[in-house]
Amino acid sequence: MNTNFCNIPVFQKEEESTIYQKDISNLLIFMQQFHPMPMLDENRFEIIKVKAKELYNQYGTDRETKLSDFQANLNKWLALFEDAHSLVMLEDKDLYPYTMRYYNGDFFFHTLSSAYPNCTGKKIVSINGLQIKDLIQKLDSCIPSENKIKAGITGSFFMNHKAFLNLLGIDTHSELKFTFGDGSEIKIKTANQNVAQNNHVVKVDKHPITAREENAFHYKIVNNKCYLQFNTMIDQFSYNEGCRFMEIEPDTQILQSLPKFCDFLEEMSNDMKCKNITTLVVDLRYNGGGNSLLGDILLKFLGVEIEKIHQYTTYTRYSDFLESCYPVLFRQINKECNIGSLINQKELGIDSVKRPELKSSFEGKVYFIQGQNTFSSANYLLTLIKDNALFPIIGTPTSQKPSCFGDVLPIQLPFTKTKGYISFAYFERPNKENSNNSLFPDIFIETTLDDYLSGKDACWDYIIQHNP
Repeated sequence: MNTNFCNIPVFQKEEESTIYQKDISNLLIFMQQFHPMPMLDENRFEIIKVKAKELYNQYGTDRETKLSDFQANLNKWLALFEDAHSLVMLEDKDLYPYTMRYYNGDFFFHTLSSAYPNCTGKKIVSINGLQIKDLIQKLDSCIPSENKIKAGITGSFFMNHKAFLNLLGIDTHSELKFTFGDGSEIKIKTANQNVAQNNHVVKVDKHPITAREENAFHYKIVNNKCYLQFNTMIDQFSYNEGCRFMEIEPDTQILQSLPKFCDFLEEMSNDMKCKNITTLVVDLRYNGGGNSLLGDILLKFLGVEIEKIHQYTTYTRYSDFLESCYPVLFRQINKECNIGSLINQKELGIDSVKRPELKSSFEGKVYFIQGQNTFSSANYLLTLIKDNALFPIIGTPTSQKPSCFGDVLPIQLPFTKTKGYISFAYFERPNKENSNNSLFPDIFIETTLDDYLSGKDACWDYIIQHNP
């Protein structure tokens, strides 16, 4: 992802307006010109414009307005786009001394200041008397997301922000009272940046095979199976390609730290052949995306002819702002395309990236595992597999729509200097008739919060049971 934030143009100065109103006006115009939504659903965008005017009127004065409150409300407006990739960052200094996480419908403390009793890992059922199940219903209208799963995941990262809690209707003027599933309670009094010292950290018993590791990808041979944990779609080749498109020098340290996915697959293939392994399990539960090129490489390794399967249709909102973020991409676009158009990528005339060559392939039984954190390019890969009926997928629904917005412009608003990301592409799944807001597995296998914390893995158990 490009992290060189580019200032969006100032379309309107509005000298009499507040800085918040100016940024709302300019972001609305920016979205109208550069985001795919206005071209895909004009009626919905008209509603979004009305909501932008209401937000504009809300910020008619700078007095007693905190930047973090503005940013939280801006994300609430961006939530109307139903685009999990388009959001702004919260610069909130009023933070509570904990971090919270979401897992399959439940919230729990991941870390908690040692000034309070250790309640990490316990299921939270209410905050200040408001039921978590009711808060979850609110989240997808307050944070950019494409379904309630993603709203829970993204929302959990902001649940220690005072501004975000206020947006959810949680009273932060006094202490916060958390009630847990076992009936116990804890009260947290203040929000600031200095009290989260010597944190309690949640204890997670690691599964001996499938526990998440920090590697981009790794494999283990377990009896007659190979377990491949595919955690991120970034390797040395794709990182170099990304830098080339942005015309920036690769970071030497990052480059040296990244493996080459093709070399990794060759090594794994040789090991599997030596040990007569006939079953491969590909785990994408921790994969938040990256470059979809790595998904294509994996499919080729598994004997799939990419050119012969049903593909995504990708539409790009062609704009001159692309030149600020991706100059090489902009220069490659067919000059006959009209600025502002939403164009099928096949018509853009962009040179395709030459994929690295693979020498090996695998022809045995293959399982894919997905989960709530399977997102972006990982979701894209699994949707290709699902819509082409290539391999069985087990696990839980993902946090992203299979047909979705993506490919982001890293932007900065001109007046408040708020940073964020805005999509400029739309990806339509091969099975266009399926409009589900999540990718559902072929075989639903749920792992509860208690199972996760105790190191149990129902997906792995299923594969062992059905492939002794």
